[in-house]
Amino acid sequence: MSRRCGKPLTTLSPFYSGSRSGNINFAEIDISVPRNREPGTIVYPRKVPNLAEQFAAVRHVTNKSEQQFIGAINAELAKRTPATRTIMLFVHGYNTNFASGILRQAQMVHDFGFEGVPVNFSWASAGRTALYLYDRDSAQLARNGLRDTLKVLARTNARGIVLLGHSMGGFVAMETLRDIGIRKEQKLLNRLEAVILASPDIDGKVFQTQIREVKPLPQPFMIFVSSRDRALQISQRLRGGEFRLGAGANIEELRHEGITVIDLSNVEDGTDATNHTTFATSKTVMNMVRSGALRRNTPEAHNAAKPLAPIGEGIGKLSDVASAIIYLPAKIAVVR
Repeated sequence: MSRRCGKPLTTLSPFYSGSRSGNINFAEIDISVPRNREPGTIVYPRKVPNLAEQFAAVRHVTNKSEQQFIGAINAELAKRTPATRTIMLFVHGYNTNFASGILRQAQMVHDFGFEGVPVNFSWASAGRTALYLYDRDSAQLARNGLRDTLKVLARTNARGIVLLGHSMGGFVAMETLRDIGIRKEQKLLNRLEAVILASPDIDGKVFQTQIREVKPLPQPFMIFVSSRDRALQISQRLRGGEFRLGAGANIEELRHEGITVIDLSNVEDGTDATNHTTFATSKTVMNMVRSGALRRNTPEAHNAAKPLAPIGEGIGKLSDVASAIIYLPAKIAVVR
């Protein structure tokens, strides 16, 4: 996904629909990100897109073979420095069609300054609010496809893979990791440089059964939560009050599982009124990622054999903000 010149496409919808398929299809798409917009926002293309103000697809190649797909990724990785030869595999959530998922990832890649290679795993969401149950069934069907996709990416020259699942995409990610764990495919788990669940729409008790099978647990393993997430509040009501993992009701339990929790409940600078995409739209989160403050407050940045200094000490105001919302795993956190 990058800025490229060319004739923009008016829509991405014809490429892939919400219909389910038993096969993985590979494509390569370049997205133009407009300069004239607020960070965190997505301005969808009109019939004749204005590249200065709207997102647009400017190049696409569909029906790639698996080997061609690997070759394309390796070509992109070769353009990066060794330290940035990482793949970000994004799994979208409920009510997200192909175009919306692609553009959301393009927005994140641009606004967070991600320097690796983005890969989008698009599963068969209907892209309609009323079809929640259809999406839920599609999410369960998608786990085999995500596992196979991870196997393909593990064959590339990437130094590691960052798996990012949003909302119901977090459920797809966890079902996949559970399946990999049950199959004892530890080499595949070891290819994961990080796992991030953002606003995961997962039953808290179901998550406990999933995480139990994921050994070794990739580190860092991070979850973005918010008690103000309206989408998860609705999901909870639909399920008779069973709490959703992304609502952040069990932070201490998660810490004892070796998980880093980022609580966005009091972060109010996102552009989504439902607070369901704050992780992607908040300037606070963007600034922490770009400054390195978020990275410095995760387990891999600390030596667990030594007592920790107060979180954020000596790295400025942004880290003071980070220290107020980041909960490190209990086994390494001396100060909270």
